[in-house]
Amino acid sequence: MIRTFHAKIDPVLLVGCLLPSTVLAVVFFWIKQPIPALIFLVLMVLIVERLIHTSYVLTDDGVLWIDKGRFVRKKAVRLEEIDRVELFQLRSFFLIRRRDAVMLTLKDGSQLVVNPFPAEEFCHVLLKRMGK
Repeated sequence: MIRTFHAKIDPVLLVGCLLPSTVLAVVFFWIKQPIPALIFLVLMVLIVERLIHTSYVLTDDGVLWIDKGRFVRKKAVRLEEIDRVELFQLRSFFLIRRRDAVMLTLKDGSQLVVNPFPAEEFCHVLLKRMGK
């Protein structure tokens, strides 16, 4: 059975990136500077597209597909390559709890951080498919 997990929209990213980009785009249009305004509008489109289309797909043939939007190439990670799965909490802006994340440590020593929405369920399904 193919399982798809989507990323949760991060309020820190919304406030930290999208709000200033929106304000700057409006200000640049207001003072009749269309080129910087269009740059900030394109930046906003890229951020929203990445937020909406990020997904993590576990397939039946033992592959985790990490898709971070239309403008980024999909990444395939075989479940045999994953050495360790850890659940942890990301923090940002002092002590504000951001959300749970999952760190995947591969057998070659590299690490991947993924942010699926039900992180505990993602870990449970991933470990079950890995046979651990």
